[in-house]
Amino acid sequence: MRRQTPDAAPWATAPDPLLALAQDELAFYEQVRNSARRWHRLTELGALATSSSTVVAAGLHAPAWMTALIAGGALFFTGFRQVFAHGPRYVLAAQSREGLRKAINRYQLLPAADRGEESRQDLLAAIENVGDEELRQWADQRHRASPGADSPTNGSALP
Repeated sequence: MRRQTPDAAPWATAPDPLLALAQDELAFYEQVRNSARRWHRLTELGALATSSSTVVAAGLHAPAWMTALIAGGALFFTGFRQVFAHGPRYVLAAQSREGLRKAINRYQLLPAADRGEESRQDLLAAIENVGDEELRQWADQRHRASPGADSPTNGSALP
């Protein structure tokens, strides 16, 4: 997931910079989740509409160029789905957002006076863990999606 260049000023000057950082991260994951969900739905609906229209066009004996054009649209949506993987991106962002949301809630449920070093470290660890887990899952998805990822020639096969 691509992120804008970080600007530390908004959260660094907040009364509780750690909470502000966590909320900025939460907002980022929410924006990515919402965007990926919209693209996923659009891609799936486009693939469904063009695939079913291809069958209908062929059944109605539409001109070959029209049937080919609609089939090309179905192929485009299938490729778009595979290249950009909005479905897995949606799931990944939703998981990241939910984990971070729970950590923020735990932190905010503590009275401000009780938010000591331990609770601050817990929230910071949650922020870092969400980022680390997101990166790990993204890398795993990319590895599985790459051609020949488990071939013996790339050195990943066990002896």
